[in-house]
Amino acid sequence: MLKKNDHQTGIFSGSSKLSLTSAVPEELPRGRPQEKCGIFAVYGYRGPENAALVTYLGLLALQHRGQESAGIAFKEEGKIRAIKGMGMVDHVFSRRELSLIEADTVLGHVRYATAGPSIAVNAQPLLALSHDRTGMALAHNGNLTNTRKLHHRLLETGHIFHTTSDTEILLTYLFRFRRLGLVEAARKTMGIVQGAYSAVVLDHDRLVAFRDPNGFRPLVIGRLDGAYILASETAAFDLVGAEVVREVKPGEIISIGPEGLSSAGVQSGGEPSYCIFEYVYFARPDSVIDGSSVHLVRKKVGSLLAGRLSAKLDLVIPSPDSGVSAASGLAEALNLPLEWAIYRNPYLGRTFIKPGQETREMAVRLKFNPVTGLIRGKRVALVDDSLVRGTTARVLTALLRDSGAAEVHLGIASPPYKNPCYYGIDIPVPDELAALDENMDHLTASIGADSITFAEPEDLYEAVGKDRTELCTACFTGLYPTPGR
Repeated sequence: MLKKNDHQTGIFSGSSKLSLTSAVPEELPRGRPQEKCGIFAVYGYRGPENAALVTYLGLLALQHRGQESAGIAFKEEGKIRAIKGMGMVDHVFSRRELSLIEADTVLGHVRYATAGPSIAVNAQPLLALSHDRTGMALAHNGNLTNTRKLHHRLLETGHIFHTTSDTEILLTYLFRFRRLGLVEAARKTMGIVQGAYSAVVLDHDRLVAFRDPNGFRPLVIGRLDGAYILASETAAFDLVGAEVVREVKPGEIISIGPEGLSSAGVQSGGEPSYCIFEYVYFARPDSVIDGSSVHLVRKKVGSLLAGRLSAKLDLVIPSPDSGVSAASGLAEALNLPLEWAIYRNPYLGRTFIKPGQETREMAVRLKFNPVTGLIRGKRVALVDDSLVRGTTARVLTALLRDSGAAEVHLGIASPPYKNPCYYGIDIPVPDELAALDENMDHLTASIGADSITFAEPEDLYEAVGKDRTELCTACFTGLYPTPGR
C-alpha cells in the first residue's frame, strides 16, 4: 500500500527542521522556531467507511495547521506501513488507495514547514522499524527545547540521525524503551524531553497519546461508531461526526488498546500553560479549546478592543479571514456596520510563513482585493487578530487608501508581538517582528495607518476565562514557562 519513493528507506522517517533552541530568551539562537502541525488518529473503527478514509477527512479539517506535507501510518499484515507525500491532503492521498487499506487503526499528520529541506523524508508520521518492519509510528505537534542536549547525547551513544527533526529524538527514546511497553516508554521519554509536545504513537496493537506537562499544544479525545479518535482540534470531530469526550490533560498519558481507553496518570513537572496563540490565531474558529469556543473568545476580545479605540469610525472591516471573529465583536460593541470589504482569494496559503519580505508582500497582494464602493470616503477600522511582521497590515492599509478610504485605523485583537515562540509555532526571529520597536508612532507610520490600537493581555485572559498563570503568553510578555536546557 506504500507509494513508491514516499516511504522511508532506512529505520527512521520523520518531519520538521531540527531545532537547536533553548527556551531561555537570552540564550536563543537567531534561527527560526519549529512548525505547527496537526494530528488525527482513529483506533478500532468499523463503521460505514474505513479508518483511512475517516483519517483523511480528519486531516482535511486540520489542513490549516499544516500545508507542507501529509501522511498516515497503519498496521497491515502485522507490519507498520505509511503513505506520505508533499503538499495538501487531497494531493497526497487518493480515495481509491485509501479504500484499499483494511486497517481499523490509522495515525495521521499534517505539517507546516518553516525551514530546512522540503522533502518527503521529513514528513510525518515518523517510523521506527525493526528488521521485520514491526515497530512504531509517531506523530508530533510541538517543539522540544532541550533538543541540542539530547541530540549531542544520542550522537555520543552512536545514534545515526536519519532526519533533521526533533521528532526523531522523541521516537528514538520511545523505540529504545519499547520493551517496557508503550505506556512506560512514553513515561520514560517524558522524563527526558522538555518543551512542547502533543504526540500519538502507534505500535502493533495500540495507540498511546501523551501531552507535555504544560499542555502547550492541544489534543482531544473523541468517539465515533464505537471507535476512539484523537485530534488536535474539535473541528475535525465535527467533520467526521465524532463526539467530543474530553481533552488529554497536560502531562497525561492515554492508552487505547483492545481493552479500551485508559489513563496512565498525569506526569508532574510543570503547570498548565495553554498556548494563547491557539486562541488568537491558529485554531479554527469553530473549534473548542479547554471548554472555550475559539470564535467566541476572539469575538469577546474584539468587543473589549472597542473600549480602547478612540477614533471616530464609519464601518468595521475584518482582515479576511483571520480578523472576522474579532471584527464582529468590535462592530457589535460600537454599533457599526461590519462589511466584508476586502475579498480574499481562498486558493493561496497563509502569508506570514512565506520566505523573504518581498515574496510575502506579493503573496498578500495576490491574496486580497478591496471592494472599492464600500470604502470610498469612509473612516474604517481594519481588524486583525495579530500583528507579527506587519506584512498583511501594511498591504491591506495601502489597498484601503488606494480605494479612497478617508482614514484607516488598525485594531489588533492581541497585544504587540515582541518575542518569538519556541514551543511549536512559526513566528519570526526578533529582528523581523513589527512591534519590536516600542515607539507606536513609528510603527503606525511604517504600516501607513492613522492609528493602531492593540488589545491588552488582560483582555485575552478575560475572553478565555483563565488566569494569566494558566496561559503561555511568552510571545507577548517574554515570560517563558519552561527553563529550556
